Amino acid sequence: MRVICTRLLSACRKPLEFSGVNWVIKVDKEKKISFCAVQSEVAKPYLLLCGLTKEDVLKRFLFVEGPGQYSQASTAALRVALYLPFPYPILGALSVIPAPFRDAVYDYVAKHRYKWFGQAVSCILPKDDVIDRFIDRAEILAKYRQDG
Repeated sequence: MRVICTRLLSACRKPLEFSGVNWVIKVDKEKKISFCAVQSEVAKPYLLLCGLTKEDVLKRFLFVEGPGQYSQASTAALRVALYLPFPYPILGALSVIPAPFRDAVYDYVAKHRYKWFGQAVSCILPKDDVIDRFIDRAEILAKYRQDG
């Protein structure tokens, strides 16, 4: 199972990240990639498997491809692209650029995302046709039942 762990439950505060998740959902027609909020109980085994803390993933999203196979930041974004339809796998060629340089760009964009893209004030519940892509869907639905 390939899972992107990110700050989904509070994604309303990170519009670029949330729009990234929406973009992957839209492009990944074969549903090769699933999603999980890093704050969820479901995320804990993934974090443990990767030797990471929730705080590590709050800074940079995590892409888990299997036991012992995970990546973060720009490397994770390039790994995700490999599972998407053509032409996105071509982006994998950018992995020849050393990770410290790629991650510097990733961190720069992350640092300025609120200024450039704004900050949403409300969260939305994923639609019925994509909620099955979230491995922590029971927690997401429970949260929205409480808040709604």
